[in-house]
Amino acid sequence: MSETRQRKYPEIRENITKDNINEVDKQNATSQLQNILSTSVKGASYLILLQLLSRLLTFILHQIVLRFTNPKTFGIAAVQLELLLLTILFLSREGFRCALLRGSGIENVQKQEKLQETENEILKQVENLPLANSPKGKAQKITNLSFIPIPFGIFTTFLACLFCIHTASEETFNSPYYVESVILYGVSAFLELIIEPLFITATNNLMFTLRVRSEGVAVVVRCVITFTLTILGAQKQEDNAENMYGILIFAVAQFAYALILFCGYIGYFYWNWNWRELWPRPVIVIQNDRPQKVWFDHDLSHLAFVFTWQSFLKHILTEGDKMLITWLSTPSDQGVYAFVANYGSLIVRILFQPLEETGRTLFSKLLSSIQPLERKQGDIDEKTIEAEETETQKDHLLTSLKILTTLIKFHILLGLLFIALGSNYTGVLIDILVGKKWSTDTPAPMALSSYCFYVPIMGINGITEAFVTGVATKETISSLNYWMIMFSIGFIGAGFVFMRILVAGAVGLVAANAFNLLMRILWSWRFIRNYYLSSVNLVTTADVSRLKSEIDHLLSLSNMTPNFVVCLSFIVAWFVTFWSDQVNGWATLDAKIKHIGVGSLCGLFVIIITYPFLTIFS
Repeated sequence: MSETRQRKYPEIRENITKDNINEVDKQNATSQLQNILSTSVKGASYLILLQLLSRLLTFILHQIVLRFTNPKTFGIAAVQLELLLLTILFLSREGFRCALLRGSGIENVQKQEKLQETENEILKQVENLPLANSPKGKAQKITNLSFIPIPFGIFTTFLACLFCIHTASEETFNSPYYVESVILYGVSAFLELIIEPLFITATNNLMFTLRVRSEGVAVVVRCVITFTLTILGAQKQEDNAENMYGILIFAVAQFAYALILFCGYIGYFYWNWNWRELWPRPVIVIQNDRPQKVWFDHDLSHLAFVFTWQSFLKHILTEGDKMLITWLSTPSDQGVYAFVANYGSLIVRILFQPLEETGRTLFSKLLSSIQPLERKQGDIDEKTIEAEETETQKDHLLTSLKILTTLIKFHILLGLLFIALGSNYTGVLIDILVGKKWSTDTPAPMALSSYCFYVPIMGINGITEAFVTGVATKETISSLNYWMIMFSIGFIGAGFVFMRILVAGAVGLVAANAFNLLMRILWSWRFIRNYYLSSVNLVTTADVSRLKSEIDHLLSLSNMTPNFVVCLSFIVAWFVTFWSDQVNGWATLDAKIKHIGVGSLCGLFVIIITYPFLTIFS
């Protein structure tokens, strides 16, 4: 950089006035908050519709597939191969996705940052590269890091497929097309990893419709291929024998799904984006008045690898049920568990996952302007914080907390509905959909009933952990990783006790998962309380005590739980439906009609009682 341009910096600083900075900050902060909230709500609705379409099609498809597929084949595909796919994707990309989706949030730009941004304009002319602290530079650093999952995925895919083939039991390995299916699942995972940089770019720019359209088409194609190959293979299937194509049906369908995603993202960005902005290139960092080229941001890189380690531990906890049942049971038993998990996780995939993903992005953007908890109060020069910026921070703090508590109350209310009206109707549901083969000859109804009690625990854990991953610093995430190890040990121990000692089977797996998630909820809730109560001291307002009182109320147990009368109505409904299940049963058509009629009356009773107290969205 020339001396002439260096001498211009003092003149630039004099030309930037405080009034101009405050006015721009005020207008930008208001418009950004409104834009992020509205776009996030639309994005959440789009993702929910996507999951609704995806899971309903898959659910309907499975009802057909189960009639032409034996438990052994279904268990290998739905447990072992699905675990292989999720392991590759989770370990390769999840940590980077968590870190990079929080890398471009709302920022309260102060005077020194405005001056630096002006200096950036000069440096861009010199180097023709973005400066690290400029908006383009921050986006470029995210783009550079988003390519790391691709080479990492090659290594992970090779090891995971090799492990899956060489550790398979003799019964599993001798299944038709097993090796070919493992390879196809590995290739499918790698195709999804190749488009990860495009996914990060699309999500950070709140382009939810791209994901909805691509995944929507991919889901339909996967369902059509699965259905077609199942029917074709069943035509030559003997009684109680395996389908002719076996697990290859699911592998080919998954490969087609990944290929559609790959083509969808590549095609969209090829026609609608400047490809120069999507490739890795260095950014400029000023050190000692000299520009230097840097490829990766040190803090963001470290945070991504910290999240990756956490993702490994979280993957053990999330998919630990499949790991345990793979180790402790036969493929036929795995098929029974996969059948129950398919029903029990339907609401999780349709509703909980989109809310969790949207919430994580929303919290990270709203709270990016709040100073991290790990900083000491003395490190903050409160006199330099402008009044407009303080009000913006306060608005973001309260808005995020209201959204968080609203989502938690929603999960509690929905969970009560599943417990009161769902747990006593699993038998009749399974009997109607797939017949007595599953409803009377297996413990599927009991396991599915236990899933109904598990639903609110899954929902609350998902949204609280979304908050933690959205706002926690790398120091907090590192601390959480040690706790994840303890949670993993506790889960494995609980699973061994329930499955081996108590011989509870699939019900024991649900109980072990519930124990694990309850421990994680307690940790996350402790972090949430500390975060908001500590942030009060960082947001200097005219009335700190009033802000603290409002946060205390929003975080209180009385604000989270429904009214006593509402809870009582759900308890009464559960006892009545339990009585109906024992007395009326569902063995005959007449018994089914009576049992369902009782449940409908109980549902109407709960709605009438709950509606006047329904204030979770107020």
